[in-house]
Amino acid sequence: MNIEERIAHHRCMAESYRNTYLRHGVQEGESYEAWKFAADAVYSSPYFTGEHENRISELGVSVASYATMEAKAYSFRFPDWKPADFKYWPAENGFVMKTRWEGHTTEGRKMGFYSYGFIETNDAGEITRWETHVNEEYSAFLDVAIGVRGPFLGNHTPYLEALKRVLAEHGIAL
Repeated sequence: MNIEERIAHHRCMAESYRNTYLRHGVQEGESYEAWKFAADAVYSSPYFTGEHENRISELGVSVASYATMEAKAYSFRFPDWKPADFKYWPAENGFVMKTRWEGHTTEGRKMGFYSYGFIETNDAGEITRWETHVNEEYSAFLDVAIGVRGPFLGNHTPYLEALKRVLAEHGIAL
């Protein structure tokens, strides 16, 4: 791809992420259609991985499945949870996105948090690195949504187990 095609591809990637969450498609099992991961892609997040990077292929669950479990688990306490604001900046080597996530609990309490994503791609437009950051509101949100808070610092298992527990409590088998 030339530079213009790569920037257009990155714009499409960002928009597919936003749009899939806006229509609640992720919680129904839809993936971000424009996202393809390189075989050696890594994920990094101070909240979830600490100072470490994880190979996406070694997470034990696909990104699409992980996102679906997360969105579905959040939706039990926050049925209208979705991006309230979304901005992105495509470039030739990837894109940056800033999302304001919000929702109301089943009792009507509004909660939200910001997440910031940094995506780098290779010449074929495949993701080689995905890095996320969240603001301090995320921990309080997680307390309500799934009953556990981070940061998880290199071990996503407690988070994944909390998602699975919430899903099981609502009769969703994995």
